Amino acid sequence: MINKQLYLVVEMEQRKEDRMAADYGKAKNDLAEHEIRSQALQEHKKQYMQDVLDQGKKGLGIQQMNRFHVFIGKLDQACSVQSNKVQTAKKVVEQRRALWLNQQRKRKAIQSVIDKQKQAEQLAEQRAEQKMFDEFAMQQYFRKTQAN
Repeated sequence: MINKQLYLVVEMEQRKEDRMAADYGKAKNDLAEHEIRSQALQEHKKQYMQDVLDQGKKGLGIQQMNRFHVFIGKLDQACSVQSNKVQTAKKVVEQRRALWLNQQRKRKAIQSVIDKQKQAEQLAEQRAEQKMFDEFAMQQYFRKTQAN
């Protein structure tokens, strides 16, 4: 009989694996959101710089140029912060992926033990069944030979 505790352990490990898979999925979603924000900031910066160039061709005053310069500095800073968030999110994704894969291996190892125990039980049952059939056949043979 397969140890019932192993079934409980594999169920617990499966729940852990499911939670880790969900955490991994959430981390991937977070990364995608950070990448979208980063791309949007880069596009905004690119468009703003193009606007500055277009305005510059028409002529800009020093105050207006200083405002553009300050705002571009703020955009650069925001892009840098968002880029750091993307890098951090990538690390989180990889960490959660590794945790999920390790948990998956752990659960599969326990499941493998259960499967081997099942196979051993089935083999033992088959052997017992074959032995019973062999004994039954022998008894029938002896009965026939004794009847003759």
